[in-house]
Amino acid sequence: MAIEILKGKVNDSTLWYAQDMKDKSKWLHPISPSQQEEMLKALQFAKADNCTVDSMTKEKFPLPVLSAVLARLGHKLETGIGISVLRGIPLHNLSVEDTELLYAGITSHIGKMINQDTKGTLVGHVYDQGVSYESIEVRGYTTNAQLTPHCDSGDLLGLLCVRPAREGGINNFSCSMAIYNKLFETHPEFLISLYQGFHYNIRGNGPLGQNRDITSHRVPVFSFHQGKLSCRYNQKAILTAEELENSTPLSSLEKMAINYVAELAMQDEIRFDTYLEAGDLALINNNTVLHNRESFVDYDEADMKRLMMRQWINLPKARDLTFDFADHYNTGPRMGPAIH
Repeated sequence: MAIEILKGKVNDSTLWYAQDMKDKSKWLHPISPSQQEEMLKALQFAKADNCTVDSMTKEKFPLPVLSAVLARLGHKLETGIGISVLRGIPLHNLSVEDTELLYAGITSHIGKMINQDTKGTLVGHVYDQGVSYESIEVRGYTTNAQLTPHCDSGDLLGLLCVRPAREGGINNFSCSMAIYNKLFETHPEFLISLYQGFHYNIRGNGPLGQNRDITSHRVPVFSFHQGKLSCRYNQKAILTAEELENSTPLSSLEKMAINYVAELAMQDEIRFDTYLEAGDLALINNNTVLHNRESFVDYDEADMKRLMMRQWINLPKARDLTFDFADHYNTGPRMGPAIH
């Protein structure tokens, strides 16, 4: 199939640089006391109806005022800079179960959750499980290590900070469009490889059989489709796929291209850093923004350790994507891992 390639730089509403994010009003949205009260009333309504995370819908979590606000936010995340942080989600004195339900209720007014693992998890817990990031089979979110720039699955990534770390754990965000523009300026010879894409190590999250561990097709890093450029990137997943059966060896040019994307994402002029506080809900467009997390030092006490709750969310009116770009786990476009 012919690859459509953007012939020039990106210059639309999804483009931003680190300097642009100094204006916090572009991405930070404080939750007012009345909005907090509306969320907590909706939580009690959902609990009275015996609603669960799996059965959550926006009708079961009524937000008379906030619903329209959240729907507009979803549209803005698709068409704008692709980052919003809702500050002040009312988590005080909530149990873990109630926090998950509140979180699922809020995002039900933005889009639909998809599963994140083979167990069908919709609200995942991101915390240090004491494993090594160096292992080919380990997913980075289960460690306390500094990660590499990447994007998750679904149109949006949601990260709700329940408890921050004792030290570190700063979140980095980079505009994929700014990375593309820098590539176009400095190393245009890398672009063909990045458009053609690579096989991914999907770490057992595909369907049982030969498609369990590696994508059956190349997944483009950049995909230009119907006038919009999208990005799908995970440095570790691409580089470690070479070690798996049925993989295609990477050329030296391909490896340079893959590593250069990560290098650009961490450049000062592109990278935007922020520290998520307890009660912050970060929403990130996976098609236009890469994210990363610095290493952290945790508390000794179990009930104080760093905890983020994660969602992968599909928007109701998202951009069209090509099949190869949108199929991340051999399960179909915009779908999560296979449920075993």
